[in-house]
Amino acid sequence: MLIVPVHGRRNTVRITNDLKGSGFTQLLVHCGSKDDDLGIHYLQSGQSFQWSFKDNIWGTTLFWCHLGWNSVSQTITAYRYSDDSCGSQCWRSIRPDGAYFYSAEPFRRWDKKYSW
Repeated sequence: MLIVPVHGRRNTVRITNDLKGSGFTQLLVHCGSKDDDLGIHYLQSGQSFQWSFKDNIWGTTLFWCHLGWNSVSQTITAYRYSDDSCGSQCWRSIRPDGAYFYSAEPFRRWDKKYSW
């Protein structure tokens, strides 16, 4: 199976702090790729950080995010061209029990991708 990147389409990844409840206040988010460091961001509950980009011509685009709060420290793959079912709008919800990814294709639902 040959995977051909869709050039010209802009992808957006949004990371949302959905850590609700006592003790969950601020989420540290540090995202990047092999070519870009998107910096460190501190999100209060309900806040989001997002960025937009185009896939590279080789179909190897990958973004990671390091997440931290309280005693939790975890790195997730926020976007990978070859295995993402989000379409061009990639929403990520960080919750007390894990990271949830919104799947637009083929079903519209939140899937738990990481546990902590």
